[in-house]
Amino acid sequence: DSARRKTFQLVVFFVLAILILIALVYGLLLWLSTDSAHEPVSLWHPELLLLAALGVGLVVGGAGAFKVAQLASGGQAVALMLGGEEVPGTTTDARQKQLLNIVEEMALAAGVPVPPVYVLEEPGINAFAAGYAPGDAVVAVSQGCLNYLTRDELQGVVAHEFSHILNGDMRLNIRLIGLIFGIMALSIIG
Repeated sequence: DSARRKTFQLVVFFVLAILILIALVYGLLLWLSTDSAHEPVSLWHPELLLLAALGVGLVVGGAGAFKVAQLASGGQAVALMLGGEEVPGTTTDARQKQLLNIVEEMALAAGVPVPPVYVLEEPGINAFAAGYAPGDAVVAVSQGCLNYLTRDELQGVVAHEFSHILNGDMRLNIRLIGLIFGIMALSIIG
């Protein structure tokens, strides 16, 4: 319940960010449309507000839709985008084999298909689950997880990622990745 409340708050903050962007673009358009005669200017121009809202909406929505479409193949696209390397089932690396065993155990316990496992070349301790549904989910852990965590600790990290798979957080996260990309696209254009 707490996670759902925080997720709702996060979505509200994203909506507020877009509304603030619209207000900033409106202010910029208002400033650009004023003449230099220093005459009093009305701050209410519905046509400029509509133009700002449409412009921000098209850029954020279009860029966000592009990014979501790019990630449409599910969790694998996210893992590869972040530089992950899939761990083959035939690996001879002891830590990677242990990771595969843990993921398989968790999938069996959760009653979901065993997701592909990726390792990110990152020295810190980090992990994520990505995908639209349990059937296209992946689990990725950083090399730091493999280097520094005990089996029990690694199992706890993987269990946490499976909670994201089971609660459907991943679908929302991919949409939020698209929204963040849309906001970034607007800043890049600016």
